[in-house]
Amino acid sequence: MNNEKGVFTLKSLKKISIFLVACLLVLSSFSFVGIKNVQAADTDQAQYTIGTTKNIPSAVAQMGKDLNAYTNNNLNVDLKAYDSTKELNSAIADGTVNAAVTDLVNYAAISKKHSNWKIAGTMPGYSGLVANKKYKSVKKLKGKTIAVDKTDYSMFYLKKALKKSRLKLSSVKLKQVDSEADRVSQLKSGDVDAAVLQDPSMTEAKVNGAKVLNRDKISADNGNVLIVNNDYAKKNVSNTNILCNVMKQEVKKINKGNMYIMLNKTFSNYGTSDKAVAKLNNMNVKFKTMHKVKKSDFKKAFKYAKQQKLYKGKINYKKANMKLRQVK
Repeated sequence: MNNEKGVFTLKSLKKISIFLVACLLVLSSFSFVGIKNVQAADTDQAQYTIGTTKNIPSAVAQMGKDLNAYTNNNLNVDLKAYDSTKELNSAIADGTVNAAVTDLVNYAAISKKHSNWKIAGTMPGYSGLVANKKYKSVKKLKGKTIAVDKTDYSMFYLKKALKKSRLKLSSVKLKQVDSEADRVSQLKSGDVDAAVLQDPSMTEAKVNGAKVLNRDKISADNGNVLIVNNDYAKKNVSNTNILCNVMKQEVKKINKGNMYIMLNKTFSNYGTSDKAVAKLNNMNVKFKTMHKVKKSDFKKAFKYAKQQKLYKGKINYKKANMKLRQVK
């Protein structure tokens, strides 16, 4: 507080906001999520096992578990976090999970082999192009090595980011690095010049000294989705609607606080450093709640997947999307 004028500084207000949100975090663990017009869970035994990687959309799904939001709405949910999309896809293939937080490009890649999986709705999240601090712009990355996963949204995002600077994918050297944690490590060691990352990995790279050259708009739809085994969903319609609505409510809690403090436990479990967690808590964030994937976004992702030979066949938006009362 300024003793002369008796007013709070911006830093003081930020600390008070964090304290108030922390109180909300505690209270939320005891309260119901307030679902309207959703039937009771189908059975006490039915369980959704959600596979995730370790990023913002995954953390939002985990938040429902940490705050008891699923349990408070009679929904049995387990979450399994994997280090890479490749590991997540293996869990989908062997039936370890019956729902997953992933992206539209990866969904396209697995959809032909696993045609019984459908898109429930969008998830929040964003990607960024992070580089060694000596590179001041995306154009400076021409001829440099960039770490991505060639089978998911990360390379699709990179293509768009390069295009803004009139560069093509062929103008850079691509290195397949499955996990974001490994991309952060290789960026720090200098094994790669840049990497496509999502938060919290993006912020982890920043506290290591890297520079974010390009980033998706946080409030936009950036290709993250919740997908569900449709055979299971049809037998558990109410559970599926409850699952989606809980996630919508969790996003609203983040938006109300306008910060990431409610995800701190998950960040720490993901291996995010205290320094990066503190930096994340100083970000102002506002997300859209879960809704139907835009047809234009769907087609762009699938068209790209076809170009990269990740997907074959017709692009059918209607067939790929589930009809749910809680997802409009």
